[in-house]
Amino acid sequence: MKLRLHAVLVFTLCSVLAVGQAPKKQVAKSSPGELVDRVRTTGFIQLHADSFRSLTPKQQELAYWLSQAAIAIDPIIYEQQSRFGVRQKRLLEEVISHSQGVNPVVLKKMTDFAKLFWANRGNHNEMTAQKFLPEFTFEELQTAAAQAQKNGAFNSGYADLPALASAEALNKELGELKDSLFDANFEPMITAKSPQGGKDIIQASSNTFYGQNVTLADLKGFEEKYPLNSNVVKGDDGKLEEKVWRAGTADGSVPAGVYATYLKKANEYLANAQKVADPQQAQVIGDLIKFYQTGDFQDWLKFGEDWVKNNATVDFANGFIEVY
Repeated sequence: MKLRLHAVLVFTLCSVLAVGQAPKKQVAKSSPGELVDRVRTTGFIQLHADSFRSLTPKQQELAYWLSQAAIAIDPIIYEQQSRFGVRQKRLLEEVISHSQGVNPVVLKKMTDFAKLFWANRGNHNEMTAQKFLPEFTFEELQTAAAQAQKNGAFNSGYADLPALASAEALNKELGELKDSLFDANFEPMITAKSPQGGKDIIQASSNTFYGQNVTLADLKGFEEKYPLNSNVVKGDDGKLEEKVWRAGTADGSVPAGVYATYLKKANEYLANAQKVADPQQAQVIGDLIKFYQTGDFQDWLKFGEDWVKNNATVDFANGFIEVY
């Protein structure tokens, strides 16, 4: 069985915010200004890449568009860690960005939790894979979300999610997300290597690489055509099939697949990057655009082949890279 992790790395020579599980002794050695925040055992440090200023304007523009392409597909990892991930992300972000009138004590707890959530791409620790819980209560979340809705939150769609335009719709969403946020025994691990309750490793894991009704036994002898970029699900006929992660092509010859919303947006930014890249790197970026359109493994290999030959000043890696 393979568990696929979406990984995006963009080296753009600009300032970034890094996170890590750091003991206090180690963090204390940081230079003044490096440690910008701490939540529980997680420290947030700012890294500086002053060489960005030495790039030409064209190279700086290239770095910008490559960064935007990475940001565009960032929500995918939330969906891969948990089927509730993007919905949780929307809930937290909408409350925090429409927080006028929310109890300050509750807001502080929500903001701290959101920082951990963003740092780990969900509410499972990225190093231990274990679920972590908020310090605010479900009732406090309900009150804060209702106040945020009065302030204009949830009134528009979020990625593929519809708006939550009424109090009833918001309460329904909160009810459906309650266990995923507050129950320590509900999907406690991203990948449960020692599953409990008679479940196998797939059934007990929160990640979404396999459908909820797929078991480890179902996968015996199954060979994936898209080993890096597909969800394996069970169809109505009981047979396994792959749902490919791809944007699809404009002419419809390749239909859109899973994560199309994010991949299409990434391709828009990559196309802008391609316009300001040198010819060799423009070819590399074009290869990636094609792979995101088709999802075909041969297109991924072509991108990798051209990328490794390219030694651009502003370098990047973007894609469904790591396999576990």
